Amino acid sequence: MLENGRINTRQLTILVLLTLVGDMALVYPEIMCYIAKQDAWIAAVVSIPLGTALIWLLLKLYCLHPGLTLIESVQTILGKWAGGAVALFYLQYFIIAGCIYIREIEDFTGTQIYERTPGSVIRFMVLFLVVCGVYLGLEVIGRSAEVFLPMFIFFLVGLLVLLLPQAHWDRLLPMMDTPVPTLLEAVKFGVFYPFGEVLIILMIYPYARVQKHTNRDILFGVILGALGLNLIVLLSATVLGVYLTEQHFFAAYVLAQKINIGEFLQRIEALMGFAWFISTYFKTLLYFYGFTLGTAQLFRLHSRRLLILPTGLLAFGLVELLSPDMIFYIKTIPPFWVSWNITLSLVIPLLLLGVNALKQSGKRNKQPQTQQ
Repeated sequence: MLENGRINTRQLTILVLLTLVGDMALVYPEIMCYIAKQDAWIAAVVSIPLGTALIWLLLKLYCLHPGLTLIESVQTILGKWAGGAVALFYLQYFIIAGCIYIREIEDFTGTQIYERTPGSVIRFMVLFLVVCGVYLGLEVIGRSAEVFLPMFIFFLVGLLVLLLPQAHWDRLLPMMDTPVPTLLEAVKFGVFYPFGEVLIILMIYPYARVQKHTNRDILFGVILGALGLNLIVLLSATVLGVYLTEQHFFAAYVLAQKINIGEFLQRIEALMGFAWFISTYFKTLLYFYGFTLGTAQLFRLHSRRLLILPTGLLAFGLVELLSPDMIFYIKTIPPFWVSWNITLSLVIPLLLLGVNALKQSGKRNKQPQTQQ
């Protein structure tokens, strides 16, 4: 057994929520407003039921072989060679995604908070925390998420409540002025950008103490996180305006700078930054955990811990290689990233469900012949 730790349903739900929000809390408003302008909130609302259906599809995939991770399930359904190739495809996604999240933390911290700190120093500190978390295991990750969740919710809800008085709802007009193809493009981003990245839960689900309501709780956490993201999009459009939102890389952080209650409560954007760091850290943690665990399972290793330090060293250089600057991963990467998410979270799961159904049908057809 490569992982002896266990998490309960509550911890699994919290990790799902933090994964969904993750880095999206800062970059999601800019992307949605850039595509759909003042109708970004409409596209975000439409994305909720479609994104929830996508998570339901991933849960159905897990139910085919309960107790197996995504990497193990793929090999079970497709066989050793084809399954191994698809598993490598997923592992590549896990390590690249984890490195992109670290790059986001590095650029955000280096440009907004510690402006004179070298990016490599910030990257090293974040990777050190990630390596420690992955080494301690899933049980510690789950318990830590429980501890940090109240702070995350407090900061996020506080941001939303304190900004409501500054909302100018006329900035959402004219409504439904965006062409339908453009609006559908925004919906595609709204579904597969945040929701598609939740597929990492299939790497930790087998180590959860499953109850009858586990899937229901997971979907509840998904909907709760999606509502939080949509409120940030709505407030970004009504407080900053669509133009300023699509021009700022970290619109939600700029949004927090607008808080000013009686010239007393102000300059609390660091709290928003801390809340974003919490969610992004746990999302990064799960992706690195999924990569080390999946690699150990694919190559039949006796321990995943042997891979943790080499993965950290690999990530240190890969972060710089994948994205030379902040503009690249905010303007260039998203369209291709969404296509990647569509392939990994929708196309391949549907393929796996179809292949499994054909295999089960073949087995049922053979049984009567055997009896005769």
